[in-house]
Amino acid sequence: MAAFNLKNWLGENRELVISKYNDLTNERFYDGVTLKVFMLEVMNLMSQFKSAKMCANMLPTMIGNVYFEHSRVFAEDKVTDALREKHEGTAYMALV
Repeated sequence: MAAFNLKNWLGENRELVISKYNDLTNERFYDGVTLKVFMLEVMNLMSQFKSAKMCANMLPTMIGNVYFEHSRVFAEDKVTDALREKHEGTAYMALV
């Protein structure tokens, strides 16, 4: 039985990783990670698996973890913005 090589296995399945990366770049909350960094992070997370079967089972989860780490959700705080406008230049600004 040949030894399992993660780099070769990911090379064979790179289409899935690249398609997930492309999905991430189209997200509104994408934080600008490069494809190289994305693939390296997937490789680092999957380095603990020693068989092709385990890698096949865990690949969507590991890609999801990296995908989640590189998505940032920003929300507008309308209440704080309104308070800032109302108390601009006053002592109350320190509280806002």
